[in-house]
Amino acid sequence: MLRKLDGQKVRSEIDKLSFKKVLWQTIDALRREQRVCERNTAIDEAYDLGKTEAWDNLVALKDEVNKLSQLEQVILFEHLLEKKTITQLVKECGIPRITLKRLKKQLLGKLRNVMEQ
Repeated sequence: MLRKLDGQKVRSEIDKLSFKKVLWQTIDALRREQRVCERNTAIDEAYDLGKTEAWDNLVALKDEVNKLSQLEQVILFEHLLEKKTITQLVKECGIPRITLKRLKKQLLGKLRNVMEQ
């Protein structure tokens, strides 16, 4: 920023702009990291296998998996469990990104309902 704006603006203004740029980049990086952590934490901490309720949930999920469509199973196993990205699934399956995201949202709703029962 100093080299780029040297001579065009006053040093104090360059310092302010530089600080704002660093602040914005830091906040953006923190938000990206937070999204990644929230997504991973939701999956990783979904079960405490030491509890009886967890085993009941696993049995209920096993029954529900058999009822899922082939695409829903791909999303569950490859995206949510194996952590493949939606972009990778789009390339592998040849299905539009919007369709996969919609199916993922519906799948999570179904699984949430099974877990609440």
